[in-house]
Amino acid sequence: MSMEDSKASGSKSKIFLIVAGIVVVAMAAAAVYFFIQYQGIKKNPNQVAQAELNKIVKLVGKLIALPSDESPTLATVLDKDKLKDQPFFSSAQNGDVILIYTKAKKAIVYREKENKIINVGPISIDQKNGTPIALVNAGGDIDATVKKLNNKFNGAITITDTTEAKNKSSVKGVTVVDVAGNNGDLAKQIATELGGTVGSLPSGETAPAGANILIFVK
Repeated sequence: MSMEDSKASGSKSKIFLIVAGIVVVAMAAAAVYFFIQYQGIKKNPNQVAQAELNKIVKLVGKLIALPSDESPTLATVLDKDKLKDQPFFSSAQNGDVILIYTKAKKAIVYREKENKIINVGPISIDQKNGTPIALVNAGGDIDATVKKLNNKFNGAITITDTTEAKNKSSVKGVTVVDVAGNNGDLAKQIATELGGTVGSLPSGETAPAGANILIFVK
């Protein structure tokens, strides 16, 4: 093979690798669709230094085209184990940052120490939603409980499900269960408001999928 042929072959290989990389990212973006519940993620735009945000946007912007008509929210992965059920974060590590573009509905996971994009994809976020709460009727007044919760914790919680207790006799009173294990303060506030206690799942009961806090109403 001549030197010219070798160079041509090498150029084609590089072009192929670049195209393949673009295709992989495009496939990931098309395939990924998730709902961020912020478990294991630190997200507080009011406390994120603008300089840090600008730095991350500049670094990521050199690797991928970013939306130009909005400023993203910067989040940090604190506990990857709490995100293991979300495939989008399967390769994330603690310390990775996430640029969240709510208008463009796009999220980008970036690892600064390697200057590497870990994942990118579309997102579905309803910022009005608070911590997902499920209610279990164990003989109490569900309607009154819902009204009281909405009046006291408007915007902080979202009631996602209401079911009947499997064994009402095992529920001794209003019981608030911190299913996710990271909403202790909110669970205590709810228990205080409802005149109940924070406890564990009563015997024979199970927590509905997606609920961070479970309230047994009796």
